[in-house]
Amino acid sequence: TIQVADSTPGNGGSSLQWWNGTGSAPVNLRVIQTDAAINPGNSGGALVNDRGELVGINVAIATAGSSSSGSQSGSIGVGFAIPSNVAKRIGEEIMKTGSASHALLGAMVSDATNSTDSAAFTVGAKVEKVTAGGAAAAAGIQAGDVITKFNGTVVTSAGELTAAVRQLAAGSKASVEFSRAGKSQTVEVTLGNANDLTK
Repeated sequence: TIQVADSTPGNGGSSLQWWNGTGSAPVNLRVIQTDAAINPGNSGGALVNDRGELVGINVAIATAGSSSSGSQSGSIGVGFAIPSNVAKRIGEEIMKTGSASHALLGAMVSDATNSTDSAAFTVGAKVEKVTAGGAAAAAGIQAGDVITKFNGTVVTSAGELTAAVRQLAAGSKASVEFSRAGKSQTVEVTLGNANDLTK
């Protein structure tokens, strides 16, 4: 899972860059990491395996930072691609409806830790607040619950959960496992539409 942000908001285009902690709010994405040579300008291009099969769509690179002249430096050998099955789903939605949807859980989450001391490590996504009428609330998820699995995959941080939800289409059903008062529960959630937030 990585965090990226649009480096050219409001100009009609989009240029996702590794989020540096400033500027526009980041988006969490589940991606494939690759050491294939990806450089600025390759975003949106194909990532293929040694048989020429599409495995992803290049979306971001880790860079060494900006040079003193302000120009972007090149790849340091680590690139990231949206998995091809996600790209296929999004492409088909765009062709069918003119736009793509992203799922929404309807919960504000933060990293849950095993302790409050300096040796703490993350153990899931803690629900800080649920949206009234949202998917999480409808499934019975409450503030204070710690989500530990999403569709059978372990969740160790808030960013991982957000990225996993975002991969799915609006209206998708998902299995959510969470801990409440030390007891594990699993519920099925019908996810909302993140596009509704911009309306």
